Amino acid sequence: MSAKVTLTITVGDLQGQQYIFAERTTCIIGRAQDCQIKIPNDEQHLSISRYHCLLDINPPSIRVRDFGSKNGTYLNGEKIGQRQKDQTPEDAAQMNFPEHDVKAGDIIKVGNTIFQVSINIPKNTPHPESHPSNPKGGFFLPSPPESPTCGKNSRIYSGDRK
Repeated sequence: MSAKVTLTITVGDLQGQQYIFAERTTCIIGRAQDCQIKIPNDEQHLSISRYHCLLDINPPSIRVRDFGSKNGTYLNGEKIGQRQKDQTPEDAAQMNFPEHDVKAGDIIKVGNTIFQVSINIPKNTPHPESHPSNPKGGFFLPSPPESPTCGKNSRIYSGDRK
């Protein structure tokens, strides 16, 4: 059994939806049809760019990078990237925004949608507190049940919506 990274939407219209990654992948969050984590392209989600941010996932490690979004990407309440108001999405696509390490329990916010990150490391792997993706320790949440495929290397689980 290998490590898994799970993103759970905790705030927003998609609350309860989960994305599970068990293999190395990159994943774009946004409103565009070809995003791996597709946010609805409707009036309630216009604050989320078509290609908002990039996740670089190699369980148990995960990194996030803004993709030149109009309204910014937030990690634990801190803005980690956003294009300038006078820049077009095409201009911003030429820029290289910094990547940020993400740990278990961290919160990623795009628009009004909030994702909570959990990392499941099986017992036969080194102790979680000693893993480079979790330098300060933290908590690890269990994986959700098996579910249909979402993107090439992930699964999606739609939990109860409140």
